[in-house]
Amino acid sequence: MIKRFCVGSVSALFAMSVCAASTDAYTQRDVMQCGGVEVALVSSCQSVTVQEGQDQVIPVCSDQTININGKVLRRDIGKVSQLTTDGTTVSMLENVVVAMDCIKGAKGSLVAIGGYGGCGACPEWHGYYSTAGKLEMYSYSNAYRSFGSKGSSEALIKAYGVTAKDLRGESLEIKRITYGQP
Repeated sequence: MIKRFCVGSVSALFAMSVCAASTDAYTQRDVMQCGGVEVALVSSCQSVTVQEGQDQVIPVCSDQTININGKVLRRDIGKVSQLTTDGTTVSMLENVVVAMDCIKGAKGSLVAIGGYGGCGACPEWHGYYSTAGKLEMYSYSNAYRSFGSKGSSEALIKAYGVTAKDLRGESLEIKRITYGQP
């Protein structure tokens, strides 16, 4: 189950009223369980959208962390400048997480994270993490070229007891990330 919270450093009641009044910036926390540990995607975003005709039409987010079992991780994702619907130019992530999944293998569970750049040919980011928060494998590529990779599918299959189909497919429990102020 995905849970969303507006995060603040004040009491929960006060934070809820501050979050409800805010129309520009918000922090979103999407949570799932995998292999007995909590996995949270924490996104710092704005409620404005990218203007039509811009290169990357994705949510306007300036930061994202993946928190696995208390360990805070960042993907190596660059930033782009985009014009928003309120007429300002913002520096935002060029790729945002669109899905989280838990792949259960015979020897352990893997956290699967998928990100997208928002244009037809923009790179996609796919990462697989251990439930201890170690990045086991990632690829950052599009149909034209690969920007980088680490690890291999074969190593994940051997280490976690998953199948190639598990790594290519989506489970019934996949968590799609929907951006928007709570």
